Amino acid sequence: MRALYQRAAAALCAVLAATGCIEETFPMNSTATTEQVGANPTAMQASANGLAAMMVKYFSGYHGSSNSNDFDFSYPGLMISQDTSAGELIICGSTYYDWFQYWAKAVYINDATTRAYTVWSTYYQYVLCANNLIRAIDPETENALERGYLGMAYAFRAFSYLQMAQLYEFKAPTDPSVKSSYVPDNAAVATERLTVPIVTEETTEEESFNNPRAPHDRMYAFILSDLDKAEAFLSAGEQESRLLPCLDVAYGLKARYYLLLGDEVSGGYALAAEYARKARQAFGGSPLTRDQWENPTTGFNNYAANSNSWMWYVAVPKESVYINANFIAHMCTEQVWNPYGYSTSRGINRNLYDKIPDTDFRKHSWIDPGRMGYYAYKTNRDIDSPSDETYYIATYGNLKFRPVGGELSQYVESGAVELPLMRLEEMYFIEAEALARSGDLGGARSLLASLIRTRNPQYDPSAASTLDDFVEELFTQKRIEFWGEGLILFDFKRLGAGAVMGYEGTNVPEGYRYNVTGPAPWWNWVIPRTELNTNTGLVGFNNPDPVKSVAEWKQ
Repeated sequence: MRALYQRAAAALCAVLAATGCIEETFPMNSTATTEQVGANPTAMQASANGLAAMMVKYFSGYHGSSNSNDFDFSYPGLMISQDTSAGELIICGSTYYDWFQYWAKAVYINDATTRAYTVWSTYYQYVLCANNLIRAIDPETENALERGYLGMAYAFRAFSYLQMAQLYEFKAPTDPSVKSSYVPDNAAVATERLTVPIVTEETTEEESFNNPRAPHDRMYAFILSDLDKAEAFLSAGEQESRLLPCLDVAYGLKARYYLLLGDEVSGGYALAAEYARKARQAFGGSPLTRDQWENPTTGFNNYAANSNSWMWYVAVPKESVYINANFIAHMCTEQVWNPYGYSTSRGINRNLYDKIPDTDFRKHSWIDPGRMGYYAYKTNRDIDSPSDETYYIATYGNLKFRPVGGELSQYVESGAVELPLMRLEEMYFIEAEALARSGDLGGARSLLASLIRTRNPQYDPSAASTLDDFVEELFTQKRIEFWGEGLILFDFKRLGAGAVMGYEGTNVPEGYRYNVTGPAPWWNWVIPRTELNTNTGLVGFNNPDPVKSVAEWKQ
């Protein structure tokens, strides 16, 4: 944690610089202090905007170093690594340019790797930015704008810790094929369900030298405290932008929180349903339509075109688009300026694709084996008989994420993408699952059907007659709905859903075909050695290295 504190001041300065508006307030060759931010309204606004800026600051782990890796571009990069770890993003083309293979194959993600460092560093930079803003604002202030900023900061910090707590808490495998050597060095890692160190606005540098992993109960009590504060301040404050958490997003984070904890807290599922419903009501809006979903120029890349659904989003400015380290470079198959996208052709696991009926428009997000014979895809270029086979989009490759404005060849314009962090549709899923787990299976089926019929008018939920059947059906629908959006790993780990990559007729390439029932070892992410070397409280308490913990399936 010492290394994180040494970077804290620089991180704030970088964030302020990213907003541009701070340049008239402080010299850019100096670091703005907490006191300066708190005493200057313009600086405070810039610091709040900086929370959003950090979410898309490429090379956040290495601060723009030329030695950075092309998976290192802040939260959009984490979206890809998280879905890849879940086994949801399949390489349908060439594996040569797959910069995210480490999370799919569970290789080179141990504590000595840049992958471990990048994830840890990125999330903790979000925490540090939130801490600086929290420290700068008097919680007793009557200023509505400042109260709004404080609520945003607490929500942002809660989001960061909620993500990290789920990624790093050790969940023991239940699959007997997992090698017996895959166990923590210290039993407390599992028995106390250790998460990550808590760093607040009051944590001193001395304390950071010996800051152990927080046990599960302490961490989630802390997160709830932040969410309660976020709700209170956002209820009484002013919100300006969907780039930062608004009150409905605070409700949505509470819905995620209570669904995760469930029966661990009294009435947990009822609270998850309540907060998901409050989020839907506070936001208003409506689910994405077929035309919005399939739009070749604004589909999943433009907030204004999808504002009826997107509750919270990130925006990558043109100044932050690097040719190899950006979301569109890796996730868009239509662009022709980077083989990371068109050559790898990230797509869907066939065993999930085959569950989608033809009457569901979401199936049009991936190239069917029948190609244009199956559906007249709305595309920015010819995908059926491309004039240049170099740019061929592989079967099952995705068309969900489009080049910005339909721009195919200019990477700056194409890559300046906007991406959802929270959508209205997620609240339907949370409320439906929570209702089912609370005993209202009929209400749950009805609510889920009300959403899915906007995608598939012929959807019939009646086959899910038991709780287990319903949860399995809901999880399948959720995987289809949020493919590629960085959410589903948390459901995989929460449900212990397992991963099936190797099977007869699989479209998963060799080297990636791992099968596991229950929690997969590589869903327990490891703390980087850089932090182990500076924080004595972490020594001996890391998660075990998941590499080679499961044998690859062979046909």
